Amino acid sequence: MEVIVGLIVIILLLLILGFGPDVIIFGLVGLLTLAAAVSALVLMYFAARLALSKRCSGTFTRIGKHGNRRYDCAYYSVDGEELPNVFPAEMVMKKRLYNSEKTVKLRTDRGGKFVYDRNARATILTGVPLTLLLTLFLALGMWFMTVHYP
Repeated sequence: MEVIVGLIVIILLLLILGFGPDVIIFGLVGLLTLAAAVSALVLMYFAARLALSKRCSGTFTRIGKHGNRRYDCAYYSVDGEELPNVFPAEMVMKKRLYNSEKTVKLRTDRGGKFVYDRNARATILTGVPLTLLLTLFLALGMWFMTVHYP
């Protein structure tokens, strides 16, 4: 909510300072393109880490905070050691996704500090192409705006 109010205030200030709506829209699309590109880079980083990870199996133990992170993550017991998942825990379908009675296939990070569960792998494998396509689409939109509305 604060972000929306902040954007409205910034847009109003830009209009008061004399910037046209076309410049403001171009700037917003530019910010969205930058955010999509950063998201794609982060997901590609995790995809590379996932490609170098080792297969293992483990059981879900709990959901809790890891270190100084702001979000809860799922913990899995792998070879007697409790390791956190690399991404935040899904809270919407928690009952269906996390079952402590079932052994699941995981991937252990090279450093052995994190695991990639099925949800993390699905996020990475679908997120990389989608964010790359979104970045390309937004960049083409910016190019179209500069060519047709100089």
